[in-house]
Formats: sequence, structure tokens, C-alpha cells
Amino acid sequence: MDRQELDARLDDLQRKLPALLDDYADEEDFWAAFGEEADPLVDGAVLPEDATHVEVRIEAMLAEAGVER
Repeated sequence: MDRQELDARLDDLQRKLPALLDDYADEEDFWAAFGEEADPLVDGAVLPEDATHVEVRIEAMLAEAGVER
């Protein structure tokens, strides 16, 4: 995936995050559901700098939502 597509999908994941938190109150269930959304983005980053970008964006959205790994 190129950076533009990654950012579009990361934006979508960020929009979905509050619903995921609401729908999956159990921490284990949340992480499984979040992983289904986030893992393809991590795997889709071809360039090392894109992989770093994805990880930073994911960490930032989780922090903003008050979620700790």
C-alpha cells in the first residue's frame, strides 16, 4: 500500500475506534477486533518509513482514546 492509502485506512480506523471500544468492553475482545483492523495496515506498509508511520499513527490514536497496550 502507498502512504496515501495507508493514511486513508488509518483515518477510517481512527473513526471506528470509539465504536470498537463500545462494542468490545472485554479487553481481550477489543484487542482481537482492533487487530483485525490494524494488522493489515501494519502488514501493508511496504517501505520501512511507512511501517514506522503506521505504528506511530496507531499508537497516537490509541493514546488519544485513552487505551494502553
